[in-house]
Amino acid sequence: MRFARERSPFYRDLYRDASAHPDALAEMPVVDLPSFWAAHRRPVSDVLTGPHRDGIVFATGGTTGEPKHTTYSREEFRATSTVSAACMTRAGLRAGDRVANLLYAGDLYMSFLYATHALRDSPLPVVELPVGGHVPNDRVAQIMEGDHATVAIGTASALASLAAHLSRHGRALPRVRLLLYGGEALHHDQRDLLARAFPRARPAPYAYVSVDAGILGTPDLDPGTGELVHYRPAEPHTILEIVDPDTGEPITEPGRTGTVLATSLLRRLMPVIRYPVGDQAQWTDPGCRRLRLLGRTIGHARVGTTTIDLDVLRSCINALSSNGGPVALQTVLRHRDTMDELVLRIVGSTPDPTAYHRALEAHLHTTHPSFDEEVTEGRLHRLAIEWVTPDQLHTHPRTGKALPLIDERHP
Repeated sequence: MRFARERSPFYRDLYRDASAHPDALAEMPVVDLPSFWAAHRRPVSDVLTGPHRDGIVFATGGTTGEPKHTTYSREEFRATSTVSAACMTRAGLRAGDRVANLLYAGDLYMSFLYATHALRDSPLPVVELPVGGHVPNDRVAQIMEGDHATVAIGTASALASLAAHLSRHGRALPRVRLLLYGGEALHHDQRDLLARAFPRARPAPYAYVSVDAGILGTPDLDPGTGELVHYRPAEPHTILEIVDPDTGEPITEPGRTGTVLATSLLRRLMPVIRYPVGDQAQWTDPGCRRLRLLGRTIGHARVGTTTIDLDVLRSCINALSSNGGPVALQTVLRHRDTMDELVLRIVGSTPDPTAYHRALEAHLHTTHPSFDEEVTEGRLHRLAIEWVTPDQLHTHPRTGKALPLIDERHP
C-alpha cells in the first residue's frame, strides 16, 4: 500500500484521507471500478506506478463498453506463471504429459498464453500441443488423437462441446487422463458428457484466476471423486476478502454471501488493492481459509466464458420499449443440456416477439461478440426471452424487491 500510495496518482488520491499506518487491510478504501478504469485510460495512466517498459498487456472485463487493458511487467507475469504451474501440478499434471492447450489466443486474450507460460515454467517435463480455442472440434480431436494427448486444458464449455462432438460421432479419447478447466464452473451434466467421451479422464479446475488481479485461489478437490470442494486463497501471493455488498463490512462467518475483494502482492506496476473481482462467494470454514464461489455480482453476468454487462443490456431493452422508457427486467442464468443459457424475463409484451428477439440478438452481436461466437460454435444456448407480468418476477424473501439477477446454476 505504501508503494502504491507513493507512486500511483490514483491510489495517492484514494488514500488521501486514510491512515498512513493502518492496522488492518479492511481499514483502507475499496477500489471504485469506474474511477479505477477512468484513471487508467488517461493518456498517461494514473493507476500505474511507473512506465510500462517490459511485459505484456491483456484485455479484461469481457468485450463490452470501452476497452480495458491490464498491464503486467515481465517479472510479474513470470511470477504469476510460476504460481500457476504449481496449481496445475496440484490439479494432477504429471511428468511426461502431453497437454493440448484448447484455450483462446489473440485479441489480447490472456488464457492461452497463461497456460503456455505456466506449462513452460512447470517443474515437470511436459509437452504442449498449442491447439487454441477457435479450432473446429473435428480438427481438435484429430490433433489430440494423432499427437497422443494425455491432458487437455480449456474452458468447461469448450471441453463439453468437444465431448458432445466425439459422442455424436461414436468416438472417444481414452488416452486422455486429465481435463483441466477454468474460467467457468463445470456442471454435473457436463461431467456425464465428459465421462463418455474421455472415459479415463478426471476433470479438475486448475486455478481461480482473474485477468485483472492474476492468480486468486487454488482448488481443493475431493480425494475420492476429484470434484471441486472449495478454493483456498493463493497466499502468500494474494489476499482475498469477502465483504457485505451494501456496507462493505468484512464477512468472517461461514455461509454468508458477499463480494470478493482481491489484493495482489505480485502486482506492483498496476497495483490491485481491495479490488472487486466481480464474484460472489462464501467462506466455508471459520478461519476464512476456504471459500465457495457463487457466481458473478449484479453488474455483470457470466455465461459460458462471456461476461455480459447488464447495464449495457438494460439500456438496449429500454431503447426497444414502446415509449423508450425503463422496462422491468430480470436476468436469469440457467444451465441445461450441458450448456449455459441467458434468459431475459421482461415485464410486458410486444406485438412482434420474433422481431424483438432478432433486435436483441443483433445488439448482443455488436456489444458482446464473444456471446455470438459461443452460440455459433455450439457452446451456449441462444438468447431466451420470457414475457412475464410483474407478479411473476422472483423477489427477495425479506424485502419483497424484484431480484435483478438470478443464477440458477448455483443452488
